[in-house]
Amino acid sequence: MKKGVNILSDEIKSKLTTRNIYRIFNQFIFPMISNDEREFLREVEDYMLERIEPSINLDKDVYELFKILGKKNYIQRLNPYGDLAGSGRYGMRYELLLAMATSIVDPELDLARVVTGVIFGNPVFKYGGNKHVQEILDQVLKGEKIGCICITERERGSDAVHMRSTIEERGDYLLLNAEKVYTTNGPVADYFIVYGVTDIENPRGTMYQVIVEREFEGIETYRLGITSIPRVQIGQSIFKNVKVPKGNVLGGRGGGYTNLFTGLVAERDAIVGSSLGVAWLTAITALIYTNLREQFGQRIYQFQGIYMPITQLFTELMAATELGLQTGDEYRKTLKYPDKADIHKYNAAFSSGTKFLASNLAHKINYEMQQLIGGIAFTDNLRVEKALAVSHVQEIIGGSRNIQLILTSRALRDMVKSIL
Repeated sequence: MKKGVNILSDEIKSKLTTRNIYRIFNQFIFPMISNDEREFLREVEDYMLERIEPSINLDKDVYELFKILGKKNYIQRLNPYGDLAGSGRYGMRYELLLAMATSIVDPELDLARVVTGVIFGNPVFKYGGNKHVQEILDQVLKGEKIGCICITERERGSDAVHMRSTIEERGDYLLLNAEKVYTTNGPVADYFIVYGVTDIENPRGTMYQVIVEREFEGIETYRLGITSIPRVQIGQSIFKNVKVPKGNVLGGRGGGYTNLFTGLVAERDAIVGSSLGVAWLTAITALIYTNLREQFGQRIYQFQGIYMPITQLFTELMAATELGLQTGDEYRKTLKYPDKADIHKYNAAFSSGTKFLASNLAHKINYEMQQLIGGIAFTDNLRVEKALAVSHVQEIIGGSRNIQLILTSRALRDMVKSIL
């Protein structure tokens, strides 16, 4: 899209910088995090300002920026990849902070980063056990290659378990036939995590999780027309009689089902960070703008109809951010106690509920702040319209908002059943 004319005053433009947005953001979030986390966040923000922001081209896809992120191990911070094990600066809380800082500078970039670094990278990190798979992980987490995950199908969206994608066991390889849709990064991906079953009548007991490589024969990818995120490619991925080596299996027969649902918690928690990031971007933009913009002889923030709704939204956002960071602590418990079913069950519901709240609030904040800022928030002079568009997608990836509520409601129902 061709950039429009600038109508933002020089004074406001000089104050509405990413650096100032980060400064205000830090005043809110620093009391919520540890000293090590503060230092990490400062480092990420400095890198975003020095290396990422100057490289952003809104007329090009986000993927060239992966290489810049990879140089500092910022494709993900969930797992101790590379030299992270010694630093201790990894885990879900660090991933949440990375997501927020990245979303503030470029919401589309973070959406694509989470898919390649967490949604693809996490299961490869956890279940990949050979040298070749480790090489794949290295390429992706360095930003040299792109990963995506293939679960949903045309007629299997919310009911993704009952998939029609098939995998046949053929000696030293598996034969994959599948059509997957809504595959974020799919049209440009180098590697795909694909789920398929050997028996469509028994998907839970026969599901596989495999890595498919772009160079394998029988792969076709096409881009879907999703106008809200023009710099991120989401597509249809077709696999026709694709031969998958046994060494590329992450989850064997039946293990794919377990891996899929274990991975959803990390996926939803990471999306929480992205949603909070776009919410902070717009909320702080509105706070700066309304404190500088004059109308009827005074700064518009002084009007009750402006400062009261802004204050309410900030109050909700602060509470949601505290809750979002708590998902990092709860996720850490699941790693510490892998055999405690009650902890894992609680965390699954907690992550669904928090993902619903954070993504729904992000959409609400972006929409409402756009109204409070006024017409300029609909232009490309500010990043509000871009953040709002990304928030649309964040509400549905990882499971739509009603699916998150269904999952949480089941946990509530089971809690009552266990007592009454």
